[in-house]
Amino acid sequence: MIDFRYHLVSIIGIFLALAVGIVLGTTALNGPVLDDLRGRIDDLSGDKRALEGDVQGLRADQRASDEFAASVAPGLVSGSLDEQRVLLVVTPETPTNLAERLTPLLEAAGAAVTGQLRVLPALSDPASKQLVEDLVADVLPGGLDLPDGEPVERAAAELAAALSTQPGEDGIDPAEAQAVLSAFEEADLVQYAGEADALQQATSVVLLGSAAPEGRLKDAVLAEQQTVLFLAEAFDDRSGGAVVAGPTGSSADSGLLRVLRDDSGVAGRVSSVDNADRGVGQIAVVRALAEQLRGAVGAYGSGAGAAGPLPSPAP
Repeated sequence: MIDFRYHLVSIIGIFLALAVGIVLGTTALNGPVLDDLRGRIDDLSGDKRALEGDVQGLRADQRASDEFAASVAPGLVSGSLDEQRVLLVVTPETPTNLAERLTPLLEAAGAAVTGQLRVLPALSDPASKQLVEDLVADVLPGGLDLPDGEPVERAAAELAAALSTQPGEDGIDPAEAQAVLSAFEEADLVQYAGEADALQQATSVVLLGSAAPEGRLKDAVLAEQQTVLFLAEAFDDRSGGAVVAGPTGSSADSGLLRVLRDDSGVAGRVSSVDNADRGVGQIAVVRALAEQLRGAVGAYGSGAGAAGPLPSPAP
């Protein structure tokens, strides 16, 4: 009769055999496996170095392209905005250098930049709805008709009336225009930087937005984008034309330029440029503004919805 010790010895023998097999198998395979892993690591390291080289080459090409565009830009836009007054509108998310880089080119085109209007988050905030509505009513200039819409839409129309006018026409009374702007500034809805001596009304407007939002609350982004679109429509109504521009990536999904181009009502009236951080994009902004003053509209840049890099030059 087989006793317990026999079973125990058998079990121990089985485990010893497995252990010996594992040791022998690991020893036999260890070299080829390690060699294969080392080869894969070397290949990946080589691919990484090649990609880094490609990125550096693309950045060098981009710098050269921007330098070339900057050198020829003044000649390409010269005289296209003669005797025009241009207002720049920005948001807190607009890249800080976008307006700074665009201003000299607008001046090279013959325009005078009247100032810069910064739209603050409170103007788009639903919690400010009653404040905006009351403010619009309190400083409404005499004879000015506003749209029957949301308070922020009516505010956009009132700001546009205060800060812009059609070429060759007088705008609303300067004192009333200043009262509107001062009230919105005191309520921390906007900030304005312009000529210290007197408020100048622009004949055309460039609205500068941001790239596709990352890490921001979706509702806040949508509210801000809608406010920019309201302002674009309002300034297009009151002035000779408006262009909405953003940096590379602004026409990506959920970006401002994608939202604008998907809105057939706005896109049919307001021009757009989706690469205003690039040299060619800045040329496109100026020429798109000149095109607006001629009564035409278009979408330009290198992103989704763009018809081409630049508007056709004026005849």
